[in-house]
Amino acid sequence: MESFTFRNAFQPPPKPTAKFPTHGDTPAEEYDLNFNGGPVPILASSKVTLIPFLPAWHAPHYASLLKDDEDLVKWMPYIPNPAHGYEELLECYEKVIRSMPGCVLFAVFDTSGKTSAPVVVPSKAELPDWHPPMETFAGVMGLLNTDRDSLTTEIGHIVVLRHAQRTHVSSHAVGLLLHYALDHPYVQVSSSRVPSLRSASSVNEVEPLQAPFAASPITQPQRALGLRRCQWQCHHLNEPSSRAAQRMGFRPEGLIRMQRIVVSGNEQGRKGDGGFTGSRTSWVGSVTWGDWENEGVRDLVDRQMSREA
Repeated sequence: MESFTFRNAFQPPPKPTAKFPTHGDTPAEEYDLNFNGGPVPILASSKVTLIPFLPAWHAPHYASLLKDDEDLVKWMPYIPNPAHGYEELLECYEKVIRSMPGCVLFAVFDTSGKTSAPVVVPSKAELPDWHPPMETFAGVMGLLNTDRDSLTTEIGHIVVLRHAQRTHVSSHAVGLLLHYALDHPYVQVSSSRVPSLRSASSVNEVEPLQAPFAASPITQPQRALGLRRCQWQCHHLNEPSSRAAQRMGFRPEGLIRMQRIVVSGNEQGRKGDGGFTGSRTSWVGSVTWGDWENEGVRDLVDRQMSREA
């Protein structure tokens, strides 16, 4: 056989020579969430409000509450560690969230008044009148790995601060994100068109859909994403996280062995492969649209969110 060279001209992108931009001073109206899911809304239940995370509004107070509490993020594949200070938090979230189009992070506020923490470091920009008080800030949570072609997403980047743990905050925030991910998008129909639609088909009537969260006070009415699968991944040793997922209806799918290289990983790499950090085996669970609409998961989530405790 004659020799033949298969062409492969791939060149890895150059490593950045400078730190990621931190956007700590970027005005809120100019900060680009860079999310591939479309306009990002405010989500609100009877007790919790989720507002898209904006560094100028939320990062100073959050960094002051997270500082030196490394246990809150020990399972996360975060470099630099956001618990090491304000600049590290900004750089980490720029690198692992905002620069990834499938990710969007929300600041979580406990608007029930049951939990709070004093504001030691104020926001760098004035908050709008409709924004919850910063004392009610309870943590962060978001979507990641959102794929609009495959209609999938994942709930992650979950940090519930100490003063808000073992409360309603986590259940309400996760429930809001599940509704946002899996509810069918709103059907926007003008009143002038409804009669003609109904006369066209008495079987397939088009009605506006409802959801348990409010429209944003500064945008058009909320549209859910209408995805088919919402996933949850965590370190297989992080049992509180996997239990929390199952309480909210996520069905266990198994373990993905040595899935990620992480500083806190307990599984060592092969000698000589550069694996100076450990690997993480991940627990995986999911909720599909069928689980959500036909197998009672939406009702389960709404019951969890309606509990008084």
